[in-house]
Amino acid sequence: MAHKKAAGSAKNLRDSNPKYRGVKLFGGQKTIAGNIIIRQKGEKFVSGDNTYTGKDKTIHANIDGVVTFSKKNIQRFDGRKYLKTVVNVVPHGEEKEVVVKKATKELAPKASAKKTTAKATTKKATAKTTTKKATPEKKPATKVAAKKTTTKKTPAKKTSTKKTT
Repeated sequence: MAHKKAAGSAKNLRDSNPKYRGVKLFGGQKTIAGNIIIRQKGEKFVSGDNTYTGKDKTIHANIDGVVTFSKKNIQRFDGRKYLKTVVNVVPHGEEKEVVVKKATKELAPKASAKKTTAKATTKKATAKTTTKKATPEKKPATKVAAKKTTTKKTPAKKTSTKKTT
């Protein structure tokens, strides 16, 4: 007989080291030349102005400045188009101009949208008031005839007398 109990072996206890991928500097953050902006596998993000791509597709800053992100349609060699995120670094003096341009573009449609929604709400309010005036009066409820209930008479149960012998 064996003196020790046989032990099982585990086969799935291995794990790989973390790769620490992702965005390291977000839009609007300051960067210095050489800083890593994004670590990635593949090219989900594309390097734009004042940035460069390393051999492992990591995007670095080329100059000191502020990180900005934008979307761009990029056409592949086979003609397919993809929407990619482009990473740019804007020099310190120019980031205010970029932010002001974006702010004016965003504010103009919002102001017009507010006006149209205000008009729409006033139209809805007037429509509700007019429908209240035009509604017909309710008719009085008609009485429902009471249903006659019939009770079924059950025959009396016959009791059997058993003779015991």
